[in-house]
Amino acid sequence: MKNTQILALFCSFIFIATTQAASQNLLFVTEHSPPFQFLNKLKNVEGFTTKVIEAALKLTPYQHQTKIYPWSRSFFLAKNKENTCIYLMSRDKEREKHFQWVAPIVSTNDYFIGLSARTDIKTNNIEDVKKYKVAVLKEDRTYYELLKQGFIENKNLYIINNSTSMLKLLTMRKQIDFVLADTINVKYRAIFNNMDYKLFKTYFKLNEKPIELYLACSLQTSKEIVQTLAQAINTVKENGTYDRILDTWQ
Repeated sequence: MKNTQILALFCSFIFIATTQAASQNLLFVTEHSPPFQFLNKLKNVEGFTTKVIEAALKLTPYQHQTKIYPWSRSFFLAKNKENTCIYLMSRDKEREKHFQWVAPIVSTNDYFIGLSARTDIKTNNIEDVKKYKVAVLKEDRTYYELLKQGFIENKNLYIINNSTSMLKLLTMRKQIDFVLADTINVKYRAIFNNMDYKLFKTYFKLNEKPIELYLACSLQTSKEIVQTLAQAINTVKENGTYDRILDTWQ
């Protein structure tokens, strides 16, 4: 085969590969959780981690869209749908085999948050917390962690499907004593709901060490896509883009 034919064949292969990559339309799903991800006034997905992922995607050939759903729906889609990825999700034994784990995006801590006005609440350890009722998201890591700790649904564990009005539960439903959230998350949720942050108090920390929250993709998503996304996120962290985005949200 002549060199010109080889070159033409090689260029044709590169063109096809590039076209196929560009035609890949990825779906990113997440939940309402300011300041990490939320809908702005224009109904676009905004937030710190959203900006990090968007910066990474600019380094890839992929088209994409991002949707906010209740966590249980986002979890289901990312577990079962091709070319679908989810953020932010903790990595544990139960979830490990169901997803491809792209990269950690941010770390967090889980606190039992209650009303500052509740002078009747006394907690020194997890056993004390079991005397009260805690609201947690369905399929969330905190749900499974509390089950492991011995909490029981409809006794001291109240399941919710949507985190948007999580703080309002504490002010509107007297039977709810705690929600679980990061303190940064609580501050922004209060702002988002036009509520005074001082209404809420941090009572007790659930986890001993910070929890890494990941971008993960379905098993039906190609390994090439997952590897490309991982490389892009690592580049964003290494070239200073991640820190610059973080500075704008602190």
